[in-house]
Amino acid sequence: MAVKHSERDSSGFGTLSHEVKDNVYMIGRSGFIYTAPWIDTRDTRPPSAAVLLSVGEGRFTVSAGGQEWRGRAILVPPFVPRSLLAANVPLVCCHVMPTSPHYDALNGLAKGRVLLLDREQFGNLDQELAALFQGRLSARRAAEVYQTVLRVPFRHMPIPPQMDSRARRLRELLEAEPEVSLAQLAEQLGVSYFWASRVISDVFGMSLRDYKAWRKLQRVFDLLHSDRSITEIAHAAGFTDSAHLSRTYQRWFGQPPSYSRNRRYVRILRCW
Repeated sequence: MAVKHSERDSSGFGTLSHEVKDNVYMIGRSGFIYTAPWIDTRDTRPPSAAVLLSVGEGRFTVSAGGQEWRGRAILVPPFVPRSLLAANVPLVCCHVMPTSPHYDALNGLAKGRVLLLDREQFGNLDQELAALFQGRLSARRAAEVYQTVLRVPFRHMPIPPQMDSRARRLRELLEAEPEVSLAQLAEQLGVSYFWASRVISDVFGMSLRDYKAWRKLQRVFDLLHSDRSITEIAHAAGFTDSAHLSRTYQRWFGQPPSYSRNRRYVRILRCW
């Protein structure tokens, strides 16, 4: 499955795009699958939890907090500053957004730590993972494989305890009033400012500030593959300008938004 190396670009993506395109399978608002033959990103901090799987026998490396994990299957929790090196290693990355029903469980399982997973547990999906990487899987089957991948880590691990009963109310409030302040949230929940801050972190694995940034990102995803310019998308999503959007997007995903929407490098498939 390995492909030949050519001169790398500074973004860490697109190195082998002349031979194998990256693929993005959009799974509604729950998340997305990203595949690439070569990824080399430094100090990114995505808002998504991610299950990273190699296609074939190659191993990749995730670095975070001064530690390194090298393997063929790795779970990375959201908002963990990390680097990813998959040099000439075909990779399938299943990203899970806070709106996904799997997000709380994966975040609770990882507990803020990168986890090595047993790649053999995903062995029955090898053909589908290879097809995902090659851009040959149908939208319907891609969505099914995505859901299956996210269930695998729990086969031999305990399910995290259920969240506080007020977590659902918190989600409802933030969905209805995405710009609400922490003080207003605390008042509507009938709890202290401190508890409101803590439960947001427990529920979403991020601060209220990061949650609001993620909501902007969600709007970017909705528009990124439209005919709008990057500047128009930035303003529609609530960013100051295109430079602000590009800096934030680069910090989260290790690539500029202009790369993500460039059909010469990336093939897009909507799975809903």
